[in-house]
Amino acid sequence: MRRPFATAVSLAAFLVTGALAVGVQLSPSATATESPPAPDGAGAVFAAAQQEEPVDDVPNEADMGFAAMMIPHHQQAIELSQILAGTPGIGDASTSLAVAIERDQAAEVAQMQAWIDAWHQVGILDHDHSGTMSGMATPEQIAELRDLSGPEAEKRFLELMIFHHEGALDMARTAMAAGHNSFIRALAKHVAAEQQREIEAMTARLGTL
Repeated sequence: MRRPFATAVSLAAFLVTGALAVGVQLSPSATATESPPAPDGAGAVFAAAQQEEPVDDVPNEADMGFAAMMIPHHQQAIELSQILAGTPGIGDASTSLAVAIERDQAAEVAQMQAWIDAWHQVGILDHDHSGTMSGMATPEQIAELRDLSGPEAEKRFLELMIFHHEGALDMARTAMAAGHNSFIRALAKHVAAEQQREIEAMTARLGTL
């Protein structure tokens, strides 16, 4: 017998709240060995979602598609950042940025996966989602970055990551326009604001190389 819809939604909300709260506590930016997260960092997404007052918090296709596609999108940003952080001869500004991107986006991946798992657990929108991810680097571009060092690697990283962030902005704007789940709205707003700031910082740094 299928669970009544209203009960399923209530259960999903409970599961999402618990899963995301745990995700915030266990995020890399919240560990004792890392510096505390900024007030508008990944941990603030859950708090912002709690303040939203949606008419209907059940995720639609835009919500689920955003989370499903943003996870691999973030994972590639983490990969690019790890490559740069392990490359010798990189300026401190870009190294610090790469470390911050890896830390913050890993926390967001954990939160998005917990959100997806919770909604899947109650059988809501329990099918796969796919689509076009804007800004993704090609395997050849990633291989090229691995082979570079010094200022050449730093410059290529910044070029790839600016393009990558611009793709994330496109995806976030779509989610803000078409989605209606409170967590996804809060996350999309956070991604748009944070990655716009990082684009500006990376553009300024690129101009000095």
